[in-house]
Amino acid sequence: MNKLKRIFLLVASIGQVLAIILLFINIKAAIVFYVGYAVLMIGIFVILLLERKKEKEEDDRNDYRNY
Repeated sequence: MNKLKRIFLLVASIGQVLAIILLFINIKAAIVFYVGYAVLMIGIFVILLLERKKEKEEDDRNDYRNY
């Protein structure tokens, strides 16, 4: 998952910079890049939520406070 997060963040940041540049050149292409950026950001949030849920389950299994 960590590698996937890094790839998503890299592609999203490059896509955002490219979309800003394309705003001056071609509006339709810029819109496509912004849509792609939004999809990647949603993907990053989903990955982060899944990781948090997994960490929470691990914490619940390793909870020894009642002993």
